[in-house]
Amino acid sequence: MQQWQPDLIRALMLDAGRIALEHFTEPQTEHKPDNSLVTVADHAVEEFLTQKLVRDEPQDRTVTLVGEETVGVADEETIHATLNGVTWVVDPIDGTASYANKLPTWGVSLGRLEDGRFTDGALFLPRTGDLFITDGSDVLYEENPRDPGRWRFEALKALNIPERPYNPMGMLSFPHEIAYGGRYTGSNPFQANGSAVYSMAQLILGGYLAYVARIKLWDVAGSIPLLQRLGFLVQYPDGHLLGDSVTERDWVLEPGNHRIWRSRGTWMIARNRDTLEHLRDHYHSAGEEW
Repeated sequence: MQQWQPDLIRALMLDAGRIALEHFTEPQTEHKPDNSLVTVADHAVEEFLTQKLVRDEPQDRTVTLVGEETVGVADEETIHATLNGVTWVVDPIDGTASYANKLPTWGVSLGRLEDGRFTDGALFLPRTGDLFITDGSDVLYEENPRDPGRWRFEALKALNIPERPYNPMGMLSFPHEIAYGGRYTGSNPFQANGSAVYSMAQLILGGYLAYVARIKLWDVAGSIPLLQRLGFLVQYPDGHLLGDSVTERDWVLEPGNHRIWRSRGTWMIARNRDTLEHLRDHYHSAGEEW
């Protein structure tokens, strides 16, 4: 599948959410080589999306899929394929630790790249009922009940996000590095929930004023097109803004590097430049090795 078809993407995201919820009451877990958690549901959702987006069209050799559970340490051929033609980028369950402990702070992310450029994306949070899908220049959104038997999502509407000035009481979302030597010297309350999908959704909806993250491509490929359309700014500590394509300036792309597909540094994301300046002054990273 090459083209972004919002109605079809909506159906795929809902089916992915149903698969995840089938395993939610008794999640089976194991540890990956990097000691992070993975569940049966991670594999099942990624396999489902791979089948629907790539394997059902084997004649189309210009389509690639990159998923958290399948990519491994990429070689030169994989990197070239990812950055040329159409690539689907999947995080089957972002926030696996939350999922494995039956918490609601997790979701499914699907992004589309074309020649390395972020074009479209979708996020779905099955346990909160929030669905976001790009459609042309718009971001469509709808909230449904948490019961999958009552999901319809037949009234998706375009979001319009107002300007959000810096608020010293606004909630911030931080990465887990805050517990490993990172520091925040401002006055804002903050949380570390371990899920880019959940944090991005709450950032868009206004629950979070800003989000700070050290991130991998599959964590955010579904979110970046949403942020771009809604006017959010993604900034590095040196002040430069994230580009609209996957390039060596912003991402680790060296073949065999164990940090492959990781952002080159910490991201600070907000709707307002004053908020970003506050974060640059008050958020202190734990360093490159955390």
